[in-house]
Amino acid sequence: MIIEFTARHFKAPDQLREYAENEMNRLTRYFDRITQGQIILIHENNHYSVEINISVPNDKLNVKESSDNITKSIDRAVDTMVTRVKKYKQKLRHF
Repeated sequence: MIIEFTARHFKAPDQLREYAENEMNRLTRYFDRITQGQIILIHENNHYSVEINISVPNDKLNVKESSDNITKSIDRAVDTMVTRVKKYKQKLRHF
């Protein structure tokens, strides 16, 4: 999976980048046909938002989560994306 990382309105440390990419790699446990992933971290008014976009065959899945802690936002977004990936995979099985 190719992962693109973007931090808006702040400079993200390398540790945060590695943490986000490692969390994104968790998604491949549930669905190995993810081709591309995008992580966007946004900092506005002491509030952090995380947007995760992934490309799967014939579709794209998007999640956006926000909180006052960046790692909490990343964890929530990845957990929500895991749920969406599982639903997508279930949908594929029924066709």
